[in-house]
Amino acid sequence: MAEMLDSNHDNVATGSNGPEGLAPNPLFLERMGRLKTAVALGTPDRVPLSLVMDAFAARTMGVRLPDFVQDVDLAGQTMLAAMEKLGDVDSIQFATYQPQVLGLLWLSPVKLPGRELPENSLWQLDEQVRIVPEDYDRILQMGWGAWFGQYIGKYLGEAAAAGQALQEAGPHWIGEYIARGYVVFSPLTVDHPFEHLCGGRTVKEFLLDLFRMPDKVQAVLEAIMAEKRAQARGLVRAVGPMGYWVGGWRTAPEFLSPRLWNRFVWPYMKELIEIVAEEGGTPILHFDANWDREIGRLGELPAAKCVLSLDGKTDIFRAKKILRGHMCILGDVPPALLTLGTVDEVRAYCDRLLTEVGPDGFIMAQGCAIPPDAKLENVQAMVDSVQGRV
Repeated sequence: MAEMLDSNHDNVATGSNGPEGLAPNPLFLERMGRLKTAVALGTPDRVPLSLVMDAFAARTMGVRLPDFVQDVDLAGQTMLAAMEKLGDVDSIQFATYQPQVLGLLWLSPVKLPGRELPENSLWQLDEQVRIVPEDYDRILQMGWGAWFGQYIGKYLGEAAAAGQALQEAGPHWIGEYIARGYVVFSPLTVDHPFEHLCGGRTVKEFLLDLFRMPDKVQAVLEAIMAEKRAQARGLVRAVGPMGYWVGGWRTAPEFLSPRLWNRFVWPYMKELIEIVAEEGGTPILHFDANWDREIGRLGELPAAKCVLSLDGKTDIFRAKKILRGHMCILGDVPPALLTLGTVDEVRAYCDRLLTEVGPDGFIMAQGCAIPPDAKLENVQAMVDSVQGRV
């Protein structure tokens, strides 16, 4: 996924050029400045807001989900229209979307609504055992890139096509957001090798492998990292100073003992984050699930260079106490609250975030992504919560 978009995106980070070389919308510069201040742990004129919304945008704008997931331009158009409907939003984290690209992260094909799934169902990973133990030896013999190319040819042709579609359409849609004054905050990813193997091997089998053949797994992780280091540096150098997701999903501490996490997760994650920061990017630590146990370890990362993005399961208020003065925090209105809560409950939670996590070094956002069945009035309450607040 890290290679999805190219250096035409550098205008997003710098604001130096809008579409076709025109000066960007002044609102873009204002919002970009607000986000930069928050990342640097300052207190902007008001707390900025950054959204992730894909299926929610389709539902809000009356677009059929089967059409949305198959057409990258329709997805970009729909998400931009939803942004404008919500009003004064500073940024969106990616400009358009095709869920099939998730296959390149978790090495599994994606089932789509209206095709393998009912029309109104959310897409799903078709996670099966596709990596067998012998593949570990093949990776060590061939190298990650050569092995991965063969794997894509066998299982992930659709995911590769989705990545290509995003690469081709991305510059246009980022330019469209800039023209309307919005920042695309973090459209690129740098992926942890643990996530790849865990998806293609399945969670159960891969976690068992950590006990059955730990040295072999570590050797494979090292082989993947040997290529990912150069890829990550090259990506940030080519694209420029913008946000890059360095995600944690199956790598969350709640799924692994400290012994396993310290061996198979943290060293590689820390190194990838440091590479992005060293090259001038802003690592967006999109950490789903519960990270409470290891929040203190984030103090080992570069100060005022990263953004911790939480999904509602980690105690964001405790995280702020631990990381205050060291790392910006983004989040974390829980998806369940946006879906099942009332407007007053959303307002109360946002007010607590603004008071206890903000206003310094804080970006208001949903936890992970806005769910497709979130109530529009609840999302609007989250958007409106930052207005007039310093």
